Amino acid sequence: MNPILKKELKIKMRSWKVVAVMMIYLLALGGLILLMSSNIFMGYGSGYGIRPEEISTIFIFIVMAQLGLILLIAPATTANSISGERERGTLDLLICTRMSSLSLVVGKLLASIAEVVLLLIVSIPVLSIIFLFGGISLSNILLIFIFYVITAILFGSIGIFMSSFFKKTTTSTIMSYFVTALLAGGTVFIVLAMEVFYFRPNGVSGFLNSFPKILYLNPFVVLLGVLDSFMGQGMLTDIFGLKGSTKLIVINMLFSIITSMILLYLSSIKINPMKGLKSKNK
Repeated sequence: MNPILKKELKIKMRSWKVVAVMMIYLLALGGLILLMSSNIFMGYGSGYGIRPEEISTIFIFIVMAQLGLILLIAPATTANSISGERERGTLDLLICTRMSSLSLVVGKLLASIAEVVLLLIVSIPVLSIIFLFGGISLSNILLIFIFYVITAILFGSIGIFMSSFFKKTTTSTIMSYFVTALLAGGTVFIVLAMEVFYFRPNGVSGFLNSFPKILYLNPFVVLLGVLDSFMGQGMLTDIFGLKGSTKLIVINMLFSIITSMILLYLSSIKINPMKGLKSKNK
């Protein structure tokens, strides 16, 4: 096991903060399910029965809320990983060990992703309540969780990258959330702005006739594609006119994996003290 990962897990998992975060997370998730399902139980008691489309609405709302929480947690847990060590004066000690700089950044990332995975695991019993109504299988949940993990790795890598390039934790955190907001919300804003201020005034066919390529990077849009792949509700077709979500999912996951690898490699180069010496020798 990566020594940094082993060290971080021992420290974090023994802290009361992890238990507190899990309790708050589960209470929030359970509260959302109860709030959204209140109309269903009221309808069932009045004799109208349970409508499957309402179950689907609850499920879509919950998985979207979970993705939003991941986008908040992943950058926050990694944005101080390197800069925090630098501020405490312990980064040089870590670099002086036999570990490579790449092992250091990968260990920091995996330790942060472990928290996200733990939250996803403990949320399974809460989400299993939806299984009682049918329509959702365990394989569907597994597919969504795989997407969650890959997305968490991407945004965690963004946090690691910013933490390596900026000396202050505050700066790295702000930049991490800026990039997160750009990918999660900025891409949709750009598409809507182009539709309103360019396509419609000039009579050009906009995103309703051609799916914007920039939305391949948006995690919420791709999650809609994941949901469409097994729920068959055609949400992407209704909103963006996209038929078929397999290409969207594959491209986004490849982008996330490749980008994460590049960011981790650049982060390892940035914190490598031998980089400056090699350039001087040349």
